Formats: sequence, structure tokens, C-alpha cells
Amino acid sequence: MSTRDTLVRNTFWFGLVTVIGLASGVMMSVVLARWLGPARMGDFSYILWVTRTLTALASLGFAVGTTRYTASALAQGDPALAWGIVERMKRQQFIATAVVAAAMMPIILAVAPDAIRWPLALVCLGLFPITLEHIFSHAVYGANRYDLTTQVSTIKMGLHFAGTVIALALGFDIVGIVVGNMVGTTISALLQQRRARSIYPDTAAPVPPALRHDMRAYLVPLSVVVVLDALVWDRSEVFFLRFWTSSHDIAFYSLAFGLATKAMIFPEITIGALLPTFSGLHGRGAMDEFRGVYRGALRNVTLVGAPIAAVTTAIAPALVTLLYGEVYRPVAALLSVMMIVAVFASMRKVAWTALRGLGDRRCAVTATSVAAAINIAAAVAFIPAWGTWGAVGANTLAQLVATCWAFVVLARTQGCRVPVLTLMRITGAGILSYGAAAALATDEPDLLRIVLAGAAGLATYVGAAVALRVVGAREWRFALSTVHRLQARWRRPPARPTDSETPVKPPAFETRPV
Repeated sequence: MSTRDTLVRNTFWFGLVTVIGLASGVMMSVVLARWLGPARMGDFSYILWVTRTLTALASLGFAVGTTRYTASALAQGDPALAWGIVERMKRQQFIATAVVAAAMMPIILAVAPDAIRWPLALVCLGLFPITLEHIFSHAVYGANRYDLTTQVSTIKMGLHFAGTVIALALGFDIVGIVVGNMVGTTISALLQQRRARSIYPDTAAPVPPALRHDMRAYLVPLSVVVVLDALVWDRSEVFFLRFWTSSHDIAFYSLAFGLATKAMIFPEITIGALLPTFSGLHGRGAMDEFRGVYRGALRNVTLVGAPIAAVTTAIAPALVTLLYGEVYRPVAALLSVMMIVAVFASMRKVAWTALRGLGDRRCAVTATSVAAAINIAAAVAFIPAWGTWGAVGANTLAQLVATCWAFVVLARTQGCRVPVLTLMRITGAGILSYGAAAALATDEPDLLRIVLAGAAGLATYVGAAVALRVVGAREWRFALSTVHRLQARWRRPPARPTDSETPVKPPAFETRPV
């Protein structure tokens, strides 16, 4: 399969599981918000933030490194080495997780509030299935078999939703929800391991010393970036909100942040399949194609994200009230601003993925460190005075700094330019879309008006995109040809790599740091 065919195929499968995850996530948030109420929902949101932060501390860069190095080894025709890399990453991941769990457990038992102490203790134990599942799923990503991870992820989401509903129905509260999630993730980790073993050879080749040295040099700065990413981009403001505001404010901010993140799932579908593609192109030295994929990804993310942000902003008051009830109406104003920031965050993720595919060891660390310092300083300065709006301002400022930094570095070092004129035309279409949706939207939770406003906004966007020549005949031809290729290859998955396969003129393994 060509690079484009592989990328389209992986994007399809990643998009499928993303759509399923979006539906599952929205239903889960509605169930939790209505069942727990704002105060208890704030406690649960804080537990989720701690879970994600501890997962980042335990995962470090092992999962992303697994995808990059297995993809590079497979691109060079050495599947045995690829499986050796997976085994090495798995061992290191287990050790890192054990260290984090052992360090955090006594702290949680000593200082955590009574209402969330035992759920947080269970979170420490649940780090093991979470992090090990990441290793196996990213090994499957490295082999470009996104169809297998889609199957397992769908099962996991179903288990999590069922476990949450059962726990709430039986009155087990947050502890029961955490236990149900642990069970679902453990089953998912075992299934992901089986999928990974089905596409790699039975024997693993030892990792050469030179490659081990390169992996260490890559993983150390990457791990710093992963941890800082969690602090800057994943609701770190919740930590400061707990000091200066109420549980209600934490619930409102977390719910708005989560909805904005879920809304950007559609444009970020293409990002999920980019890392193995970028890694493979960089490993082969195909930098012209690398730049083309980068520019296309930025365009596609913005093209899909702009109408979603515009329409969601227009219908936010009615939509939030319809889903969660009148008590959560303050979420709507926060969501409207966060939707615009979320579009920038999606563009940043494209640049971040490109840097990781290049083996970057400096830019991401520097940019994320600066953004983290700005985020924390702004949160401390803004939140005591402005509450949740201060949290929004702190996150927005950090996002803009990191995004612009990554764009500049990629342009100067690799010639990866941002398609500015195209993005400006897309923004214009988005503004027109917002105007059309806002003209029909109301603040009342009327489902019919919400649907009509959304349809008017999307129709206006499509018309404006065509008029401004953002999309045209090329896009329609590409869509039709993509459908035809998927139909032709649907029942012919890639063959399992074996030790006997020999590549044609395999390039020597090397890295090209930014």
C-alpha cells in the first residue's frame, strides 16, 4: 500500500473508533452529571484529572516511542527487531509504573480528603493496566493496523459505560465507578496484547546498543514533554480551582473542557494516524512527502474543526441545558470560548506529531516548558480573581504560545510551512457559519431549533467553503477515489510480517534530530 492508501485506511479506522468514543463519552458525561450532581461531579472530575496526570507520569514517552521505533523498524523490513523494541518498552513501562504507584500511594493515603481518598488509592493500582495497554496498542499503531485497536477500544468503551451505570444503580458511588473502569481497562489490556502478538513474529531480536542509545536520547526529552503536556493541556487548572473555588466550579470547567475536547474529535481523526506515517517518511528520507502530509493535515484539521466550533458556539446555551439540565447552564459560556481555543489545540497536535516523527529532542521540550510556566503562573494570577474564567485565560495563553512556537520551528528547520491563506479562507467560512446558526438559535432547550440552527450553520459553511475555493473538484475526486480504494481493499488486510521477509535496499537505521 502507498503512503496515502495506508494513511487513508488508518484514518478510517481511527475515525470509526473516534465516533464511537464520542457517542460513548457524551452519554457517559450526561449520566454522571445528572446522577452525581454538580458538587459530586466536581469531585469525580478532580479524580479524573489526577488519573490522567498520574498516567502521564507513569507512561512517560514509552507509548509514543513504541509507535515511532516499531514503525521505523518495520519500514526497514525488520519485524523481529520491532517486536524486540515492544518487549523492551513493556519492561521499562512496568518499572516506571511501579515507581509512580509506590511513590503516590502513601501520599494519597496521608493527605487526600476523605471523600476521594479511596478512589484515588484505587487509581494508583489501576495505573498498571492503563500503561501496559498503551504499549500494546501503540505497537499495533506502529504496524499500521488501526483496525485491530478499533475493535478492542470499542469493547473497552462498552465495558466502561456498563460498569459506570451498574455502579451508580447499585449505589456504589465514585468508588464503584473507579472499580468498574479498572475491570474494563484490564480486559482491554489483555485483548490488546493478543492483537499485538497476532501481527508480530514469535521471536524478538535484541535491540542493538546503538539503537538503545538512540532510544534513550529520544525518550528522555519526550518523557519531559509528555508530563508537561499533561500539566498544560489536560485541565491542570483544576488543581488551582480546588484551592480557590467550589466543587461546582470544578464541575462546570471540567464539563466545558471535556465537551470542547469531544467536539474536536472529528477534526483530530486525521492526527491519530499521522505518527507512524511521519516516522516512516522520515526514516526513508522522503521529506518532500513529509511536508505535503503536514500541510494537508493542518488544512484538514482546520477545515473540519471550524464549522464544529462555529455551530457549537452558537447553540451552546440550548445544547448544554438540554443535555445536562438548567443547573449546568454556566457551562455554555465557558464552552463557547473553549471551542475556539480547541481549534488551535488541534493544529498544535499536528505540529507536535510531526516533531515526534522527526525525533525532535529540543523544540518540544523548550516550547512545552515555557508554556507550562506560563500556564501555571497565569492560573495562580487569574483564578483567585476570576475563577473559571481565569482558568480559561491561563489555558488559552499557554496554548497560543506553544502552537506558534512549534509552527516557527518546523518552518525554519524543515521547511514545513503553515498554509496561511487557506486557513484564512476557512476562518471566513466559519464566521459566516456562526452567523447563520446564531440567527436561528435560542437559549431555550428546544431540540428542533437546535437541529435547524446546526443544519443552517453547516450548510452555510459548505457553501462558503466552495465559494471561497477552500474545497472544490479535487476534494470530491479524492473522496470518491478513497471510497473506491477502501472498497477494493476492505477484505484484504496487510499480511503479517515474518522473519523471512527481506526488504529491497533497506536504509540504515538513523535519526535526523530537528
